[in-house]
Amino acid sequence: MRRIILDSIISLDGYYTSPKNEIDWFEFDQEEIEWSKEILRRVDAMLYGRVTYQEFSEFWPKASPSPDGFDSEIIGQLNKQQKIVFSRTLTGANWKPAQIVREDPSLAVPKIKSGKGKDMVVVGSGTLVSTLVRNDLVDEYRIRIRPIILGAGKSFFKDDLKRHRLKLISAKAFRNGVVALHYEPVH
Repeated sequence: MRRIILDSIISLDGYYTSPKNEIDWFEFDQEEIEWSKEILRRVDAMLYGRVTYQEFSEFWPKASPSPDGFDSEIIGQLNKQQKIVFSRTLTGANWKPAQIVREDPSLAVPKIKSGKGKDMVVVGSGTLVSTLVRNDLVDEYRIRIRPIILGAGKSFFKDDLKRHRLKLISAKAFRNGVVALHYEPVH
């Protein structure tokens, strides 16, 4: 069965973006680039919510390599990967290859996971991530904690109905102060 990997960057106080969707506090070094490349090499599809898909589709097709984290392998992987976009309102998908799924992710994702293919990764996409977590559909949590306190923002982990126990698989401190954590659910 295909696995879903959540690859996320959060602040020390648990936010993946500021209240205004700012991510200007993301600064990548070579260790983080390697972390991302390792994940992207394992997958053949990316899951997106509408907002993240639209933001990424405006940026990544035109991105070029740069010293601040835009590695040519990452750009190539993001552009070639199958994109599965969960949206009830999106009328078209310009960043291809892409498939729009209008079905509730809690119903669609188990079917997608049981299909053929490699693992899948979800980045950004806060509403989608919250749905996946709430429905126990995330198989790996690959979380990078940035050494910054935002004070306010948006959180992935919103489930007031139950707790989700995780076991630590690995932890690594990067030279830039980021701590990378790899967890899997405890069932």
